[in-house]
Amino acid sequence: MNNIENIAHVWTPASLGGGGYITGLIQHPDISGIVYARCDVAGVFRSSDGGETWETLNGGLTKAYHHQVQSFAISPHHPEVLFRCSGEVRSRKFYGSVHKSADGGHSWREVCTGMGFYGNGPTRMYGEVIAADPHHPDIIAAGGYTGGFWISRDEGETWRRTGLPEERFGCVAFHPSVPGVLYAGTISDDDLNMDYVEVGEGGVLGLLQDQPRGRSGKLYVSSDLGESWELLQEGASFAELTFDSLDDQHLLAATIWGGIRSSTDGGRTWASTEEGLLPGRQRYGTVVQDCHHTERWYTAPDLRPHMKECPPIPLYVSCDGGGHWQLLHHHSDENLSGFPAYMDHFSGGSRAAATGWAISKIIVDRFSKDRLYLCNWYGVAISEDGGKSWRANHFRGLETTCMEAVIADTVQPGKFCVTMADHPPKITEDGGQTFRNLPGLDGYSGSTAAVMSGTDSKHYLYGLVGHGRTACIARSRDGGDSAAAVLSLGPGLFVQALREDRGNPGTFYAYVDGEMAAGAGIYRSRDGGESWEQTSFRPPSHLATLPHQKKWIEAELLSVVVYQVKNACGANQLLDTDYNQAGHLMLGEWTEGIWRSEDSGDTWQSIGTGLPFQYSSPSSVLNAVAFSPTHAGTLYAGFISEGLWRSEDNGQSWSKLFPAGEGERFNVSALAVGKGNSGKDLLILACEPMVRTGTEARVVCSRDGGLSWEEWENLSFGAPRWKGIAVDCAGGQVLAVSCGNGAFRISAVTDRDKQQQG
Repeated sequence: MNNIENIAHVWTPASLGGGGYITGLIQHPDISGIVYARCDVAGVFRSSDGGETWETLNGGLTKAYHHQVQSFAISPHHPEVLFRCSGEVRSRKFYGSVHKSADGGHSWREVCTGMGFYGNGPTRMYGEVIAADPHHPDIIAAGGYTGGFWISRDEGETWRRTGLPEERFGCVAFHPSVPGVLYAGTISDDDLNMDYVEVGEGGVLGLLQDQPRGRSGKLYVSSDLGESWELLQEGASFAELTFDSLDDQHLLAATIWGGIRSSTDGGRTWASTEEGLLPGRQRYGTVVQDCHHTERWYTAPDLRPHMKECPPIPLYVSCDGGGHWQLLHHHSDENLSGFPAYMDHFSGGSRAAATGWAISKIIVDRFSKDRLYLCNWYGVAISEDGGKSWRANHFRGLETTCMEAVIADTVQPGKFCVTMADHPPKITEDGGQTFRNLPGLDGYSGSTAAVMSGTDSKHYLYGLVGHGRTACIARSRDGGDSAAAVLSLGPGLFVQALREDRGNPGTFYAYVDGEMAAGAGIYRSRDGGESWEQTSFRPPSHLATLPHQKKWIEAELLSVVVYQVKNACGANQLLDTDYNQAGHLMLGEWTEGIWRSEDSGDTWQSIGTGLPFQYSSPSSVLNAVAFSPTHAGTLYAGFISEGLWRSEDNGQSWSKLFPAGEGERFNVSALAVGKGNSGKDLLILACEPMVRTGTEARVVCSRDGGLSWEEWENLSFGAPRWKGIAVDCAGGQVLAVSCGNGAFRISAVTDRDKQQQG
């Protein structure tokens, strides 16, 4: 075993807002200003000031899927008691947990694993599938994406399955005024939300790794708290149920493609209430009654960027109990305040249109008249005038961005560049306290890899990815005021990594993955990125794609969710240039090897013999390579599952450096190498928790080239999916990025270091 010392370093969230889908909101039943939000990839958040600022509530979570939250509930009897349902699918197996907190969300413990959930799946934006009984303090009910319907009769401590079949539950609700009555709605195979993915062979269910669960949605009711059930309706998919506070037999339901429906007999019969709503076939997932104006109801269709001729923020209101609807207000950008500048990159620069995309939930503040909340892809917005104007406070604290990579500037301390899904790169010059955007380009929405020139502080090159899986290398020569594409790539190609030749400034290299026949490989520019040529690198003939096992790597192992191919897999770590010798570079392929060139890419030598490519399992894949900054000929290779390996003879032989325990697993999902103590390398490794490897989130550091290690504790923010980590050129500041929970900053210098230096 490696000698590991626990060091209580303090991680601080970097001020980089926006990104993950906020899929639900719940207000505290007793205390004004406290609101909870759930996210598809980042866990649970709480605001104590009415949605102005947010803090994460992920303490004590350990597994890869615990941050992928599908549902959330508060006990109305003991509001410090909270519940969350999280889960995902990998290799056609669904995972799921119900967690309980008894301290308002500061810490969580697992109480049920009988149900599978899909926190970032096709029902993520619909109703809550866990609910607390308003009449009986001990009764909690939950329905899984898989695993059936379960009841707890001791406030969530123990659970048992009821007699309902294993269907895909979309909403669970106790009747607020009739004790003992419990409803459960399901979602059909045909109503799954898949607008945001590319549907491949096998159809939607095959892509989801799901199985058929019924071509019709259903609504069930129990009058005895789940002991027996009656089927009320079959056909529409029930995403949310809302009960009329004036009439205990009147319900409104959001039924996805079935629109908004009304029942006046407790759910036995339903009528459509579409008059005045947006014409055409729309998807609805939320409907809510105004507790201050009980005749007033709100809903919003789930709009997406490709939908045309729609109002910017499609918030509809009914003033007759849901009989007729009208657009609440035709919003413009002037009706919005505090929305981040990155939203200008979407919908032709209209923040109002972007604010209206993918609205997942509307709630009415029970303590403040005319105060509304809505959540969507970007965060949570607040209205104080019944929905006519909205403010976002820049989504402070909702750092839910899915990030790809981070690099440190080679000259300026505290300067980093980060890349991320759905956004162009961002630059910080103060160690992550503030950020600014690099320019995006039309047709491209996300960024993958980046490099900052070591001789020109205003020179940036970065990879962008767009719709249709197109990509390009963009260049800015004016510090980010403008940018242009310098290498456009065909569909399916992807800028995996960018590097500058450390010994020959102005020469840059690009690692492009995808189909070999379409142009994947290693590219070189000798004129600062203006023009590019493909080098002679050719992998073994059996490799038709990079990655060789493309589907496994991109859609199953490293992506944030199985069907969002190439979504935040991590990037910019499989290419590096030598600190000590010009023209020396190294590249890695996930399952097939490592290659080295000593002539700027003109010729290549395989140096991966002895490394554990898929040695212990298919998950043992290469994820990072790096040269030592202090010792010529020393190389590092980081593997998922198999940890960190080192060569001290230019790759002729390799040995495992961390972890040393027999059979101990560590995913090197992020690797930073800098200058440490006494001429040794500073090594920082971050481990992404993965279902496939059974690992938990960890960050470890060695200041002496791997002789001893310290573990940087991060218990307070749960199980982040680390994707990149970098240490600045001075070796003092560290910036780490994750898939879902944004970026975190920390000082690599401990009090003990300061004492030794003093």
